[in-house]
Amino acid sequence: MNRRYGNAQTIGSNVTQNTYFLMKQIGDGLLSVLADGTIDSVTGAYAAILTCETIAKGIVSLEDLDSQLERQFSHAAALLNERMYKGRQPRVSVLAACFIKDKMFYRSVGDLFLVSYNGRGLTVEQEEAGQLDRKNITTLLCSQGVWQALTEIEVEKLLAGRKHPYEKAQRIIEAVNNRNLKNQRSALAVIVT
Repeated sequence: MNRRYGNAQTIGSNVTQNTYFLMKQIGDGLLSVLADGTIDSVTGAYAAILTCETIAKGIVSLEDLDSQLERQFSHAAALLNERMYKGRQPRVSVLAACFIKDKMFYRSVGDLFLVSYNGRGLTVEQEEAGQLDRKNITTLLCSQGVWQALTEIEVEKLLAGRKHPYEKAQRIIEAVNNRNLKNQRSALAVIVT
């Protein structure tokens, strides 16, 4: 199944871009991983990059995705602890979603959002891990900076219509930037249809 996706991000009022994402094709599946270093520093940026790269590198097949995601989240946390945080609690939010046919397997830790739009309304997923039906669903994976600036109604309007996911993601970040919030966090939006 061909998936379309798009992305956009803004640094907000931060000095360092501390959000990172990547997309990876795995057989007939598409993996998306987002991370937010949660602090405005080079350490936060490096933590986001290390987390995404570690998780994506470790997902090598579409078999037993729940277990693979759990293992790779644990592996990423161990690397962060070893290389950066030295026994302190890592300050990274991470969300990974793998789309296969009409299903999506996901795992999330921290303050990132997994949003489903079915053409009639939004659903923000509350569970830390699971499997969802994705037939005729637009999925938004985003950082806290998006929700800091926009309401659910605004996000719903920006996800509506037939535009390519890249255009929709660009419009979301443009709307975030137009808010001109004094303490705007970095914002990242990835849309998969």
